[in-house]
Amino acid sequence: MFFRYPIADLHIHAFSPAQAQDVLDMADELPYAAFNILSAASLGARFAANNLLSAWIKLKSAGRGTAFAGFYYPETGLPSAADFLDQARRFYALGFDGIKMMDGKPGIRRKNNAPLDDPAYDPMFSYLEDVGLPVVYHVNDPTEFWDWDRMPEWAKAMGDRVFYGNGLYPTKEEIEGEALRIAEKHPTLKLIFAHFFFTADDLEKTVRIFETYPNIRYDITPGWEMFEGFAGRRDDWIAFFDKYKSRIFFGTDTTSDHWRVTIENLRRVLETDDRFVSFEENCHGLNLGEETLRRLYLGNFRDLLPGPPREMNVDDLLEEADRLKKGGPRPEVRAELDEYGAMLAALREPERRRAQK
Repeated sequence: MFFRYPIADLHIHAFSPAQAQDVLDMADELPYAAFNILSAASLGARFAANNLLSAWIKLKSAGRGTAFAGFYYPETGLPSAADFLDQARRFYALGFDGIKMMDGKPGIRRKNNAPLDDPAYDPMFSYLEDVGLPVVYHVNDPTEFWDWDRMPEWAKAMGDRVFYGNGLYPTKEEIEGEALRIAEKHPTLKLIFAHFFFTADDLEKTVRIFETYPNIRYDITPGWEMFEGFAGRRDDWIAFFDKYKSRIFFGTDTTSDHWRVTIENLRRVLETDDRFVSFEENCHGLNLGEETLRRLYLGNFRDLLPGPPREMNVDDLLEEADRLKKGGPRPEVRAELDEYGAMLAALREPERRRAQK
């Protein structure tokens, strides 16, 4: 076993069939007791087919995988309130286990030109409360991305795509406040902020959030700047993890060509007191206790997603692919819908062969 205790990964992405197979291989190698694939459809129209690829991974996972759908957005602006609600109902009927939202990333928030607590979201969030589907929500980016001098070199290389301090983007505090008002308006929504909500540089703020909003959870999917933040006040953060261990989830943001390095460094942060550098950030392992690790690694995942993954039907997913094609997607998206549809259809062949015997 790679990790000290059984583990589930709440936060995995895949953007191609090759990466989808990598997810399955990674889950076998580690091995994972369970894992959750997050669709990136809400990044924009280019990613509209990602829900189907995520569903394929879930169906291929032999019962270990769950999948969170992403909303389809127009080229500009938000879906209407009715469209948001209709999509949520459709994803529930298709058998998705939750929702992944990415419109809290500053670039997407700027493009949509609407606050995260816009009234258009409210009927959808209320529906998710009613049916109990959780939301993993990417809100903001590292604080350093508003300050060029503090940005890591890999981020500077991306230029204005991730530099938000030029006056063209909402501030980190604005976006943060919008997200917290979602939790305030929808107090029974199962809301998990990815990447520790990018508040690991402010322990007192993080404590206030956890004390004020009992429905908010975090995942510890890197950004590595979060682990440098933990190292700066290591003892205080260890106490935080011990106190709020039932509201923190393990995640990796894999797959990538360096997933083994990422996962090994995550293990070192959580299970050792090693000092090391990871992706330009200075880390000092927290060496968390057994009870805390067991909650982060698997217990909280099982509480969030109890029971087996929700049932999916291939024919229904193929109907969803056809529906998306009728919407006139970009050529590259249509090609992906055809490819992922064929992958899904192939899953029916073993059943047909068994039925013919």
